[in-house]
Amino acid sequence: MAGGLSIGGLSSGLDTKSIVSALMAVESASQTKLKQQLSAAEKQVSAFQSINTRLSSIATMAAKVLPTTTAGTPAPGAAWTATTARSSSPDVTATGIASADSRPGSVSFSVNHLAAAHSVVTGADVAADATVVDGPPYEVAIEFPSKGTDAVRLLVGGNGTVSDVAAAINGDSSLGMRATVLQVSPGQYRLQVSSTTTGEAGRFELSGVDPALGEEVVLAEGRDAQIDLGGGFVLSSATGTFDGLLPGATITPTKATGELVTVSVERDRSSAATATKSLVDSVNIALQEMRSQSAATPGSGGSASTTGPLAGDSVVRSTVQNLMSAVTASGVSPSEAGIELSRDGTLSFDQAKFDALAASDPQRAESIVTGLAERLAAVAKQASDPTTGSVTTAITGRRGTASDLTEQISRWDDRLALRQATLDRQFAALETALSGLNSQGGYLASQIAGLPSWS
Repeated sequence: MAGGLSIGGLSSGLDTKSIVSALMAVESASQTKLKQQLSAAEKQVSAFQSINTRLSSIATMAAKVLPTTTAGTPAPGAAWTATTARSSSPDVTATGIASADSRPGSVSFSVNHLAAAHSVVTGADVAADATVVDGPPYEVAIEFPSKGTDAVRLLVGGNGTVSDVAAAINGDSSLGMRATVLQVSPGQYRLQVSSTTTGEAGRFELSGVDPALGEEVVLAEGRDAQIDLGGGFVLSSATGTFDGLLPGATITPTKATGELVTVSVERDRSSAATATKSLVDSVNIALQEMRSQSAATPGSGGSASTTGPLAGDSVVRSTVQNLMSAVTASGVSPSEAGIELSRDGTLSFDQAKFDALAASDPQRAESIVTGLAERLAAVAKQASDPTTGSVTTAITGRRGTASDLTEQISRWDDRLALRQATLDRQFAALETALSGLNSQGGYLASQIAGLPSWS
């Protein structure tokens, strides 16, 4: 609030500044209440946002155990299809992957050779400024024998030097090639060209290069990785990785020794247990957050009561009840899978009990957990949906209230500034009037004092 002119009681002897401040405190009582309401609304928005984050986490955790849909056909979620893969040799890596087709099994093979990228280097040294391609116009032809297509003709800029050829090859990403200028001795260079991918399809031949460069020297022959399962059954992979040989595993040879290697695949039950525990934990975190934000604890022994920003809020109360109902739904017993509702209103997870059921009846374990996940995800969506969720709607409403309060407070700022300016002027006028009266009183006193005395 802007301050006005104030003489400060020079004539009246009053503390006019304090008087104006006291009067303004009375005048601003309504605005103070608005500010308190604004603070409460902002705290409620923050509390609801925190709850919304926890509820979204429930939906995220539920998705890890819920079935996925591929081409309209439901399939077990990643937690139930994860596998663990083992290799008998350090020269072959085996990684388990989530796959609806995965099942326990094993395969034995020997590695004939690994995948390699084709690479060549020109056979003669040339100076940096020497023209090494036919022309002008300078042009290099690149042939890919395995593709059976016409040669790719590549225009070379500059003066057709070895650096110009390298720039032309590197400038065309569709070739899948990388060119490097090598200095093999002071002032003498060769051109190395390599495929950026492994496999026989990456083999190539350069033509149109000046004979002065010499015949190409093959540094590495482009080829596919090859494994031998025996009996003449050989498999190849251009990438060097064999996916799908065992559903649920990715097999990558790292060294060709010719020795027999066995890769086995098993279901990874720990993945389902971990996902189930994460779901239980996310529910407990959400419940704790909602109870904390809506707590109303009366004081004892003279201490003040503590109240959360959402104390008594119906949205929070109904969401907590819906989560509890999802766990204790009629006809469902999550306790079979080690999930139980404790007396303190939290969930507990007994992994040993879960593992026992998953081992004896994996379909029953999956059915119980996915059923619970579906119900919890539905509650989370009902509350935290970006457009229709009850918590989302509450946040929108509180934000609207906060915006309206902010506007009212701003209008009160203008009103109070005007009121203080008026009070400052009134007290200033009072002091001025009193000053004039004091002057007149002094003048009259001096005149009276000058009158003659009469006996």
